[in-house]
Amino acid sequence: MAAWAVLILVTIVPGLLWLLYFYRKDIYEPEPKGIVLRSFMLGMVAVVVAALIETLFRNALESARLSGDLLSLFLFSVLGIGLVEEGLKMGVVWISAYRTPEFNEIMDGIIYGASVGLGFAALENLFYARTWGLWVALSRAVLTCLAHALFSGLSGYYMALARFNPEKRIGLILKGLLITSFWHGTYNFLLLCPYPLWRFGSLLIVLGLAYTVGRKITFAQQFSPFRGAKED
Repeated sequence: MAAWAVLILVTIVPGLLWLLYFYRKDIYEPEPKGIVLRSFMLGMVAVVVAALIETLFRNALESARLSGDLLSLFLFSVLGIGLVEEGLKMGVVWISAYRTPEFNEIMDGIIYGASVGLGFAALENLFYARTWGLWVALSRAVLTCLAHALFSGLSGYYMALARFNPEKRIGLILKGLLITSFWHGTYNFLLLCPYPLWRFGSLLIVLGLAYTVGRKITFAQQFSPFRGAKED
């Protein structure tokens, strides 16, 4: 029991703390906590589905990694990991929040996307901790949780744009999926490649996405339809 308590402390709790950080960015009309937490929990469920799908690519991915076939490793990382996981997380946003009346501004897409991504990362980190130990979980608690929040927050931003631009809906959703799948896959590729120094590239991706999502948050805040009412 004590071991499980420690595992939860270093895997689930960091995800919830990151969730609180993003939630506080929604300053003009905060989303209902129930829907945010539902999105977080369904993000955890998506891990199980992703794991089942990714078993189809696991042997090929490992073979490419061991043989040093970087092109195949990159393709499997983008298509077998990035596209699968980001597609599922966008699907969770759609099921959990996208069609609700509460999804009524661009910021909502970022918040719900980040919520799903953090739920996904939290349970994934728990699985990693059970396999590789607490030190791996601690290292993933900061960078990996943030990375998933940024990937999904960015795709959620494009989903919000799609909701309020119905004539461009399909194109914007596909754009969000392709962009986040590419960066997610590249992030994993750099971590899996056999050259240790390349792994620092994953940190650069997270920093770049943090800057990008930060700008999207600022944009969403500035053009929130609830901004005037809040300031009054």
